Amino acid sequence: MIRINQLKIPIFEYSEDKLRKRCAKVLKVAPENIRKLRVIRRSTDARKKNDILFSFTVDVKLSDSVTGPNSDTEKEYIKKLKNRDIVYEDAFPLVIDYTSVKPFEDTPVVVGAGPCGLFCALILSRAGLCPVLIERGESVDDRVLTVNDFFDTGSLNKDSNVQFGEGGAGTFSDGKLNTSIKGQGSYIRFVLQTFHEFGADEEILYDAKPHIGTDRLIEIVRNIREEIIKNGGKVLFNTKLTGFELSEDGSGLATVRAQGEKGEIRIETKHCVLAIGHSARDTFELLYREYGLNMERKPFAMGLRIQHTQKMINEALYGRERLEDKVKILGPASYKLTHKCVDGRSVYSFCMCPGGYVVNSSSEEGRLCVNGMSYSDRSSENANSAIVVNIRPEDFKTEGPLAGLEFQRELEEAFYIAGNGNIPMERYGDFKEALPCPSATGRIKPVIKGYANIADIRSILPVFMADAIEEGIEAFSKTIEGFNDGDALLCGVESRTSSPVRILRDDNFEASVRGIYPAGEGAGYAGGITSAAVDGIKTAQKLLLNKYNRQAE
Repeated sequence: MIRINQLKIPIFEYSEDKLRKRCAKVLKVAPENIRKLRVIRRSTDARKKNDILFSFTVDVKLSDSVTGPNSDTEKEYIKKLKNRDIVYEDAFPLVIDYTSVKPFEDTPVVVGAGPCGLFCALILSRAGLCPVLIERGESVDDRVLTVNDFFDTGSLNKDSNVQFGEGGAGTFSDGKLNTSIKGQGSYIRFVLQTFHEFGADEEILYDAKPHIGTDRLIEIVRNIREEIIKNGGKVLFNTKLTGFELSEDGSGLATVRAQGEKGEIRIETKHCVLAIGHSARDTFELLYREYGLNMERKPFAMGLRIQHTQKMINEALYGRERLEDKVKILGPASYKLTHKCVDGRSVYSFCMCPGGYVVNSSSEEGRLCVNGMSYSDRSSENANSAIVVNIRPEDFKTEGPLAGLEFQRELEEAFYIAGNGNIPMERYGDFKEALPCPSATGRIKPVIKGYANIADIRSILPVFMADAIEEGIEAFSKTIEGFNDGDALLCGVESRTSSPVRILRDDNFEASVRGIYPAGEGAGYAGGITSAAVDGIKTAQKLLLNKYNRQAE
């Protein structure tokens, strides 16, 4: 297969026919000699606002009369073109062979129905192993009702909320599928194809910044669950992990215990995947203090959400000329910004939500945190993004692997008090001036799911965080004009960017207790929907491989 990189077409000129003709021109053939053309990636080059371009990576198969009958002759043809943007591509898709899988003598258990747990259970179910997937929260349909009630009334369900429930924390987000993990192309494409199979638009297969939107994710998550059940698996909602029992000789896992709607559930198994998510703090404490699983602190970041009008972001990144036309083609503009502070800390934008909402994403009584969310049409008036600062071990007041968790909790409690249970909010101008009595909102009006109160946010934050956020916002305004607008709104606290804990696992993906498989974002091995799903797939593969190896022992 011939791969063409950096194939650029002005956005107002693009069509499928235009793309085919451009490919033919670059390859020096007639368009009718292109047998197959597949877009692998499409990104946007907006460096020149009056000449914004689509940049494509495409795979092309030409007629044998042009390139010859096999890969060697195709490579020779590419060499003659003398174009470094044209290469031979021999990557193969991820193929999981289910035909040789033998039944387990027990039932594998997957804890957590976020992307990691769902994809792990999906693979195990397709292998015919009939996994039991347990989830402390509700099914996605019931969960939506519970979360909307929380936004309206402030009544929190500690086990089913923005963080917990079918689909995981990503269900109430922008549904971003882009990831920074390297060398996992076949796995990433498998995840994207699976999302497409279960209802996502085809565009996610090639967009450089694919997203689904919370409204579409609800449908897709439901469809994946139904496939697991169709394959013989079970999915138990409102069912919380409460502990384990080990084998009599202490060699590994023997039983998983959980509390369901009708009482205690005991599942005899030697295989349990922990896909518990980054907010399962009570479960981290259980695993560490009751079962001694080896854990360590891991890097994470915390900060605030900033809101601007989406129109301002669009103008800054696309330019004012033909702006409406650009937005129709490209969608609302998004950004990704980073800055290294004078004290050496990093500050960066995280989970940017074009046309989105700031949402109250709390999961514990008396503590408050926020996140960003967009629907698939990204049509709200505001853009929002977290502006977060890296947190170091020396910032913690306690020792041990759960110290970062306690650091998060302390700030969440302070923000809950400052907002009287609602989201604390402050104009950036007041934040910058460190005003003890912040003013009301200005030109930029809040777009929030839940309720918000004006508060002196700066005084709540540790000095290093407040200073870094201000320095970052000022630096970002050099890239995006108006980013440091005094009326921009800051909301907090953004504390759940990733897990502050890593549950250690060996080369077999097992924890210090044999048969327990820590996986995904909560266990410290992923960061986002796609990477969590990839880790779920890999964990399922490891579980199967370990099983076969031990059968042969």
